[in-house]
Amino acid sequence: MREEQDPVVWQWKTLAKEIEAAEHTPYGTLTLAAPDGRHEIVPGTSMTFQAVRPGERTTPHAHSWWHLYFVRSGAGSVIFDDTLETAELSEGDIMLIPAWAMHHFENQAGEKDLLLLNMSNLPQLAGLHINFSEERA
Repeated sequence: MREEQDPVVWQWKTLAKEIEAAEHTPYGTLTLAAPDGRHEIVPGTSMTFQAVRPGERTTPHAHSWWHLYFVRSGAGSVIFDDTLETAELSEGDIMLIPAWAMHHFENQAGEKDLLLLNMSNLPQLAGLHINFSEERA
């Protein structure tokens, strides 16, 4: 039996207002949801906006799921804490962070939010009960 899914359009004007009003956490600011409220947009995959405010950074962390990030706007850096490798980010950049790669984001020089859209396989791993993470101070 084929499961049918309704198409969804998320209007940027609405999303931008919700992102601006939301709490900005190291794990995301706003997760896109299907009309029925599920966060699994594509089977096994979620999409979340993450905003890093000017002068702020996220907590170094690693987890069992991967992320595919798209830089929507702003500028900043991603730091891979185990290797100390740093990559500068700007609008239009795309990056893959594999599972268990210790990382964090910084927006030290920017005058506006570093706004990232990320896809991950977190719903898939949560369904299998293998969604683990760790943080560093």
